[in-house]
Amino acid sequence: MIHSPILGRGGGERQILTLANELQKRGHTIEIFVSALDEENSYPDLLKNLTVNVIPHPLGKRIPGWLTPLETARSTMTQHGHPISRSNLREWMRQNMGRQFYTIPYEVPTMFNIGRKIPKGFDVINNHNYPSEWAALVAKKRLATPVVWMCNEPPFWFFVPELRRGLRKINWPVYNLLDKTAAKHIDRILVLSHIAEGYVRRAYNRSCRVVRSGVDIERFRNASGTAFRKRCGMAKDFVLLQVGNLELNKRQVDSLKALHILSKTYESVKLVFDGGGRQSELIRLSEQLGVRDKVLFINSANDEELSESYAACDAFVFPAQITWGLAAVEAMAAGKPVVASNRCGVSEIIEDNVNGIIVEHARPDQLAHQVKRLIEDSALRRRLGDSAHEYVKNNLSWQKYAENMERVLEQTVFTK
Repeated sequence: MIHSPILGRGGGERQILTLANELQKRGHTIEIFVSALDEENSYPDLLKNLTVNVIPHPLGKRIPGWLTPLETARSTMTQHGHPISRSNLREWMRQNMGRQFYTIPYEVPTMFNIGRKIPKGFDVINNHNYPSEWAALVAKKRLATPVVWMCNEPPFWFFVPELRRGLRKINWPVYNLLDKTAAKHIDRILVLSHIAEGYVRRAYNRSCRVVRSGVDIERFRNASGTAFRKRCGMAKDFVLLQVGNLELNKRQVDSLKALHILSKTYESVKLVFDGGGRQSELIRLSEQLGVRDKVLFINSANDEELSESYAACDAFVFPAQITWGLAAVEAMAAGKPVVASNRCGVSEIIEDNVNGIIVEHARPDQLAHQVKRLIEDSALRRRLGDSAHEYVKNNLSWQKYAENMERVLEQTVFTK
């Protein structure tokens, strides 16, 4: 298995590590290849039984630290709710170029190096988050080993204009050439949703297969949020939660705008963001909207803290434009009513007003209206939350995901 750097707690990281553990339980030998690993700040419990090979940049320590994603990730972590200071140069580059400022000097040579260092003896290569497809391309050319790409997030630089504006467009030719070349040579492409299927078809003119990932159902269902609410001074508030990295396509701005609308009617509504990333921009927006005192930024360090976050909320909001949304599935497993955008893949498993609520993409007014319904109708909250839990329990276990992936991987090997 190949993944981009595993430096924190995200849906893609949880997915590949859980899948590797499940496949090992089923008798398979698994090795994971990454360019960087921060075990302490990711999932140490999932990593402890796995073989993870860290293949660094070919220049090793000679490459400046500020050009590596490890230093970039550390620069966005928070201490006691405040961002850690970072160099003016890195701050300027992140604001104007996002992750793209280290694509050419870091990601391209690193992924090629991983592809060069994977040894012989594997039956199949299963790569996950981009840009792991670049490493998979090199490895396949060397080893003549079939590749199955679990394409969690088809590259949004093809479709999201903000990711190609200004200096961010500098690396566009690299993305375009490498991605389309890799996709052409990969044997099978798997996605998490039909939304992702459409992205893959548009970007690469390739067909793909939908295989939905799983969730740790019992962990999230059995947690308590009482201590969390008391600790954060929210014991009597109506608490909204959005979990995930603070990124453009997660659209936390819509949640803030919805909170602004709701705050005109409800004094006791609070919004919690659980995740790392673009915190400073969202703080500025919350101040502009006059809701800074109603917003809490946290970054759960482990599954116990994350479970508390889900348990503490009254409703989960997810206005994201992404191809799946593991966080929303986790909220459903916790028995919480979810209000999701129709542009995220998880909307495909939500039956509107049955096991969740769907709103139009980029419509914070609709988001606010649906949250208002939940505030005023506790029976609706319970009914949606219970139905959501039952759906996830019956359809989205990690065991089922591993069984489906095992079937695809074996088919790929035996039809090579």
